[in-house]
Amino acid sequence: MDCSRRRLMAPGDVRVELTMAEFNLLQTFVKSAQRVLSRDQLIELSGGDSGYSFDRSVDILVSRLRRKMEDDPKTPKLILTVRSGGYQFLPETTSE
Repeated sequence: MDCSRRRLMAPGDVRVELTMAEFNLLQTFVKSAQRVLSRDQLIELSGGDSGYSFDRSVDILVSRLRRKMEDDPKTPKLILTVRSGGYQFLPETTSE
């Protein structure tokens, strides 16, 4: 993820096309990795009224991010749903 250029690259240097709202949400997840964030927190931390000020809009953006980032969006491993809590971003780590 290149925050200064606002882009996301997949393995093999393939650019992942994200809308501004998707990128803002992903950036919020990255900055708050491992933390469970409610929908309200996600809206606030990712810029407030950037076009998704309703709970359901956050759900839709998360769904879109999962389709673009997860190997299997139906069984996500990066962006988890936490029942009665919100969402949690669990980035993949590599050991060198």
